[in-house]
Amino acid sequence: MGISRYNSEGYYDPTAHLAIRTMEQKDKVLRISYPTGYMDIRLDAFFPCTLKKARKIFRLVQSYSSFEDKKRILSCLRGKEQKYKSQIQTFSGKLAASKEKAEMQKWDARLREAKRLLHRTQRNMELFREAAGYGGEM
Repeated sequence: MGISRYNSEGYYDPTAHLAIRTMEQKDKVLRISYPTGYMDIRLDAFFPCTLKKARKIFRLVQSYSSFEDKKRILSCLRGKEQKYKSQIQTFSGKLAASKEKAEMQKWDARLREAKRLLHRTQRNMELFREAAGYGGEM
């Protein structure tokens, strides 16, 4: 979304910009409160994660998170999945169109990274459905 730091007349006015930015950042953070403390997770930066980390987090999510929080996690994972699928298509096309060896290596490396992250995201989704007890669709 976002709002400019400048008002309609062109003067610097960061109040609305900072308020909207703070609200957007809060939407991206998941707070898991448990008896001995709490944990804040930035969804966009944390996922896709390794299976070891995912198992730990999803056990906490199962026990201490609401249905809405589980929907937010699954929505984040689905968004990441779509992003990586799109990148794979883009990078495949650019790799096929490449003529120079250096350019082909660049697109091949980016394609392999996108495939790796897609696989990790899909595995996170499977583990989330198993461990967190959330198998339903939104």
